[in-house]
Amino acid sequence: MPVWKKILLAILVTAAFFVLLELGLAALGVKPRFFEDDPYVGFSAYAPLFVPATAADGTPMLTTAPNKLELFNDQAFPRTKAAGARRVFCLGGSTAYGHPYDDTTSFCGWLRRFLAAADPEHSWEVINAAGISYASYREAKLMEELKDYQPDLFILYTGHNEFLERRTYGKLIAVPAAVRGLGALASRTRTYTVMRRALESAKRARNDGAQGPTVLPAEVNALLDEAVGPVDYTRDDGLRDQVFSHFHYNLARMVDIAHSVDAEVILVVPPVKLRDCAPFKSEHRAGLDPADETRWRELATAARTAYAEGRPEQALAAMDQANAIDDRHAHAWYFTGQVLDALGRFADARRAYERARDEDVCPLRAPGPVAAIVAQVGAERGLPLVDFRSLVEQRSPNGIPGESLFLDHVHPTIEGHKMLALALLDVMVEQGMVRPAPAWNEGTVERITQEVMGSLDDAAQASALTTLSRTLGWAGKLVEALALAERAVALDPGSVPAHYQAGLCADLLGRVDEAMVHYQRAVELDPSAALAHGNLAVAYEKKGDAEGAVRHHRLAIRHGQARDLPRYRSNLARLQLWLGFQAYSQGRFAESVPLFAEAAGLQPDNAEALDKLGTALLAVNRPLEAAAALQRALRISPTNAAVRNRLAVALYLGGRSAEAVAEYRRAVADDPRLADAPDGLVNYLRRAGRGPEAQTVLAQLESGG
Repeated sequence: MPVWKKILLAILVTAAFFVLLELGLAALGVKPRFFEDDPYVGFSAYAPLFVPATAADGTPMLTTAPNKLELFNDQAFPRTKAAGARRVFCLGGSTAYGHPYDDTTSFCGWLRRFLAAADPEHSWEVINAAGISYASYREAKLMEELKDYQPDLFILYTGHNEFLERRTYGKLIAVPAAVRGLGALASRTRTYTVMRRALESAKRARNDGAQGPTVLPAEVNALLDEAVGPVDYTRDDGLRDQVFSHFHYNLARMVDIAHSVDAEVILVVPPVKLRDCAPFKSEHRAGLDPADETRWRELATAARTAYAEGRPEQALAAMDQANAIDDRHAHAWYFTGQVLDALGRFADARRAYERARDEDVCPLRAPGPVAAIVAQVGAERGLPLVDFRSLVEQRSPNGIPGESLFLDHVHPTIEGHKMLALALLDVMVEQGMVRPAPAWNEGTVERITQEVMGSLDDAAQASALTTLSRTLGWAGKLVEALALAERAVALDPGSVPAHYQAGLCADLLGRVDEAMVHYQRAVELDPSAALAHGNLAVAYEKKGDAEGAVRHHRLAIRHGQARDLPRYRSNLARLQLWLGFQAYSQGRFAESVPLFAEAAGLQPDNAEALDKLGTALLAVNRPLEAAAALQRALRISPTNAAVRNRLAVALYLGGRSAEAVAEYRRAVADDPRLADAPDGLVNYLRRAGRGPEAQTVLAQLESGG
């Protein structure tokens, strides 16, 4: 038999074997997986996003699980899709969620309204399944649940959250894409499914300690939640590349999951804000020597001085030299973009802003490779794609995305969400998913726009912007945070949280007068606003108004919550101690007593306050009260010889000479220098003209009596 026939026969026999094996496994009820598991991360547990419920009319429904409402919109849809209905799931992070608002003004919410008007022949169920802080690996896990709910289309807007959670990668990340692709194809067979289960079972039984995927908690545990500001982020180019590889894998995996149930996928290329959006964190390039760093700082300082003085050309020349020394500093590239922007070199400015985004050590904006990966997966899989990034650039002044379409670094304005929804609708029409009715036109779009915008509540919008301002303030972006808070105040002038947030941002920027206006308005609107009272008190201190400071410190204590009271008490005690010291040092002893007494009452374990109170009471000839305060101070700080000496003086002046001598003896034993100190008991009596009594004390000390 010719060799070619032998080879052909072997192929046919092998193929027949696997066909029979597949048929046998099918008869046994084995179902193909259709998609691979994520080999890079696992989860300690999984709780479903949607749980069974019943509508008022008895219709079985699926609704957002109560324990998920902190991260997801409240959604509901029939458990069984009606005939002729089209079910669309929108996935992503907080942008797709609609943050800082909610589903109503998200692109998902807009699309729901537009589809109902554009194609009324079908019943459209558009479900917002986006989760705040969700990255692609969590979205892929969620899709494993959603695929069982009869989806027709998945819209994926993802890429901003890939660096939010701490994780590591082993050797798996180096698996070639072609090999991973073969795994995806193999996962569509029952044979692969059985073999996979067997291997996983053997691995668990062996438990040989081999490195496996990072196991993440059931819900997001962002690095941002573990620190004050982006301090935990450091440059790691190797990890960055692995994250991008994982993101590529996740997108492809989500496409496989969707196609496993014959659902379509539309990808969205995520844009970011470039203009008026400084990086979150910068680091110098590795290996920058001290001399070069010094020169870099000199050039950067010179550039900022020149720019402030209206000499942008000189500023740019200095920044070009600085960037030549260190081309990895994100804030340097951002400032370079600002200078180019001012010079009208907008294309160059956009490239500098993009470099600032990509060098940001805390990448909370999707870096450039993310958009490229989305486009690449779309091309590889032949998927429809909405290049939202290009759309935003086209509609932004000078082609640089900024305030006009973004609320912050990544979250679009309501108008931006509407623009994306219309772009998605256009793609759905092009793909034949939607057949627009004759009545669908610009007039219909305008009518829906007026309905949506008319339904918005100014107070709710102000609350959302205030929340967003807090997030940016936490990250140290105070200028942007203040702008959002001021917008919130403009929307809802009666909002106490908005005024407080605006005051806080202005305060942290050193604009104390502006801060005080907002704090004062907050306490006028709500006299029990303890946070505003507390910060207003500190502002009064900065302005040198002690009376105003004391008044608002006391109000903060009166209205504050238990967790904040220690801080408020400490602030007032500190101020009263200072005021008491000022009065005492100026000889106003009687005036200092109540000030020290209030400080000691606010902080009963403050030995300094008790000591100063005792000293002031001695000065106004109230020795036994002084002794009581000093004894309390010594219970807190028993080794303080100076306080013990003052106690001896107070006891002696109060007629308790034996106790006084005992305390003085102990004070001198602890610190022999007190015997020669002017305020030592013996010297105190001599200076007071009570020499015979001083001699009596000395005799008692010498006799041990």
